[in-house]
Amino acid sequence: MDKIINPHDKLFREAWSNKKDARSFLENYLPADVLELIDLDSLEISKDSFIEEDLKDYYSDLLYKVNFEDDDGYVYLLFEHKSFKDNFIHLQLFGYINDIWKLHVRQTKEKYLPIIIPLVLYHGKTKWDVNTSLSSLISGPYEKLKAYIPDFRFILYDLTRFSDDEIKGTVLSRIILLLFKHIFDDDIVKTLPEIFSLFNDHKEQHTGLQYIETFQRY
Repeated sequence: MDKIINPHDKLFREAWSNKKDARSFLENYLPADVLELIDLDSLEISKDSFIEEDLKDYYSDLLYKVNFEDDDGYVYLLFEHKSFKDNFIHLQLFGYINDIWKLHVRQTKEKYLPIIIPLVLYHGKTKWDVNTSLSSLISGPYEKLKAYIPDFRFILYDLTRFSDDEIKGTVLSRIILLLFKHIFDDDIVKTLPEIFSLFNDHKEQHTGLQYIETFQRY
């Protein structure tokens, strides 16, 4: 059997390319002030990817389009699978945001750019302690020159900070998040029966069955 490169990304992309599970994740983990502004009934999953071809075996990105009140907007969800914290993930996100905007301009010819909210799901061995603001990387007299410096903040979901009981969503999304959360545990074999017991409520459904091979390969 060929070696599976980056199984985290393959599981992530298959899982949250499913509209029901994607919506469940956003409903349960978007901040309340963001959630109240968007219409999840308008959720669309974009087929576009912004990962360079030579990196697609190592990274995975998903772009969701939703309506913000009366305007079209984008929710951009990036999965960071590394087992260590990335001090410069902001630059990776900034590059994707720029590419999404350029594609939007080419495709729509509209006068304005849509809002993009970067989301990062982290499941490394230790808690994430990297500042989520791009401006945190800037040295020098930032306050005096901030009018000239781009900035944004990404929303972080650090699974190391959640207990198993705090992980919410559809059965499938809970299983996936729990697998991500425990994948680096030395005793994960002891945890798997409890995780997969969630299938008792889902095993007769086709969508559940289609994930079984993916889970096994992961």
